[in-house]
Amino acid sequence: MQIGRRDLFKLGGLAAALSFLPKGFLEVLAAEQEERDPSVVQVEWEDLPWKIDEKKFERFNQKYTMFSRTGWDPKVQEVAKQTPANMIRNIKEGKISTLLDYAFHSAGWWVVAKTTPHEMDYGDGGLVSWTSEGTSPLFNFSTGPWKANPELEEERKKFKSAMEKNPELMTNIVKKVAKHFGACLVGIAPYDPKWVYSHRVLNPRYHPGVDYKEEPLELPEGTRYVIVMAFEEDYFAMAMSDGGLSMGEQGWGYSQMAITSGAVAEFLRSLGYIGIPSGNDTAITIPYAISAGLGEYSRMGVLITPKYGPRVRLAKVFTDAPLVPDKPIRFGVYEFCSKCKKCAEACPSNAIPYGDPTWDPPTISNIKGVWKWHVDVEKCFEYWCKSGNVGCGVCIRSCPFNKIDWPAHSMFRDYLAPIIGGGTGRALDDFLGYGERVYSHQWWGFRYKDLVK
Repeated sequence: MQIGRRDLFKLGGLAAALSFLPKGFLEVLAAEQEERDPSVVQVEWEDLPWKIDEKKFERFNQKYTMFSRTGWDPKVQEVAKQTPANMIRNIKEGKISTLLDYAFHSAGWWVVAKTTPHEMDYGDGGLVSWTSEGTSPLFNFSTGPWKANPELEEERKKFKSAMEKNPELMTNIVKKVAKHFGACLVGIAPYDPKWVYSHRVLNPRYHPGVDYKEEPLELPEGTRYVIVMAFEEDYFAMAMSDGGLSMGEQGWGYSQMAITSGAVAEFLRSLGYIGIPSGNDTAITIPYAISAGLGEYSRMGVLITPKYGPRVRLAKVFTDAPLVPDKPIRFGVYEFCSKCKKCAEACPSNAIPYGDPTWDPPTISNIKGVWKWHVDVEKCFEYWCKSGNVGCGVCIRSCPFNKIDWPAHSMFRDYLAPIIGGGTGRALDDFLGYGERVYSHQWWGFRYKDLVK
């Protein structure tokens, strides 16, 4: 991460703005908040951090995600075909993304592309395999002859018996292991089968040479909890969205998801528990992340965390280990998003709604029966393909919660933003120049087109 004079100026400006607030100002505004902003819908957070219409709700079929539709939907396939030509256009123009940036993109996605494309659709393959079969017993205690070793099995039984009496300790163990292997945030959610895909698919777009396949999906009986992990994406790289280093940074997030979730799952399997690692596959992640206390849902359809804002990637591990679930949190995101709308204005595809949350999804790729802000993911995906940048991230770049975790930013997030609200908070964010695009030559240290002509 690089920090320039402009960043320091922004921090100084924010600190100066906060210093001019009279003593007691924040406390007075906090006491008056509910009366000052009665239009905000208060969502009950005690039992479930969302509203569900049981008459409309049904488990989502992975077949209808935009990624999976590239394997069977002619309309989406036609849109996706544009991507390679638009990548070449970008490389030749060298304005937003250069050959160097696309090489960085390839490097970031390498782990996923080479070992674990399964985390994009089918699951249960590569680093996100549900079992340890096919690995050497020299390295893995949950495969080969170890499975029938009576002494090892006896020790596992004793360990599991002890952990059933000490779920707090087991929770601490799991969180410590997850953070050691790369997770930035870790939370525990109760297992709720409603967020597991009803069907999973194998898409030849991610698995060249295979046929498209769809089959029903159920997790093993006895699954009790979901270990949810968040991985920070680099602030400066994501400031290049869409394009530049942000493409590779997003890919590296997916690579970290596969590495860490796979390692945590193998740790659990070696102890005799269920350990099912998952990225985008198997189940919808955000509801579990909310239940695990990692953050709140946002207007732009992604999780916003207190520490990193929306600048995270999410993975999860399903298990039967005895754990203590975390509680959902509120820190003003819903109320802020209700007024801010900066992401909707910045969205190049006009995919993010301006209005209130709704029950009505705009496309077949949105889940039914959940009251929330529904992003038009068809518009979003179409822009990805037309831009040739293999993703976007402009909404993440523009979000006022997307800040480096510095004291002045923390003060704004924790104390000022929930009080002044999204309208004033967004105006202050704009005044300080946050959310503007930066370009990759600032990271590489030279302008590509000045050398390559």
